[in-house]
Amino acid sequence: MPNSRKPFHMQPPPMPGGAPIAEIAALVGTGCLKGCMLVLLFGTYSETMGMMSNVYLCDLPGAGGIFCGIDDEMTVSHLLAFLLAVFSIAVPMAIWSEVISRGIYRDPKAWLADPTNKIYAILALGVYGLVFALETVNLYTLIARQSVGGPFQTTDTNPMMEFLANNQGLGVFVAALVAIVNTVLGLLAVRAAYSLKTKLAR
Repeated sequence: MPNSRKPFHMQPPPMPGGAPIAEIAALVGTGCLKGCMLVLLFGTYSETMGMMSNVYLCDLPGAGGIFCGIDDEMTVSHLLAFLLAVFSIAVPMAIWSEVISRGIYRDPKAWLADPTNKIYAILALGVYGLVFALETVNLYTLIARQSVGGPFQTTDTNPMMEFLANNQGLGVFVAALVAIVNTVLGLLAVRAAYSLKTKLAR
């Protein structure tokens, strides 16, 4: 009677994969750039938004003690600026994450064929439009305050900022360029995170 069992073949042990140095470096690099962008936006919003700048978080009832331990001179305006900065950073990254995770970039027309997806796309574009306008308006306000009077007037003059303020078209372009850079950095950060996740899953 012939042996029906299949011959046993020794399988070589899987080679241990090297550490994904390139993916980790890309993620750390883009993370640092996004952190710098967060600081930039926080500083911009803090300079251009004076809402409740005289109300100190340390004086608030309940959670005031927590803020006293962090910074006793932190105002509601600082908290609002920080929240808006985080919102400006998170929205582009969330949109790019959905685009990559769902594979929308492979066939956008097929994805938009679903009416529900069209609603999602309109909402996402609307929220991104608000973020883009928020960044552009605040950045241009920071530029324009160098040469205008009123509540935005400042005693510190910067030749570059004054030049951009006097050339409004160029000032708007620079402000919009910073907002576009934030969007591109969001794409690079999300792409690096997914590349690292794919590398580790192998």
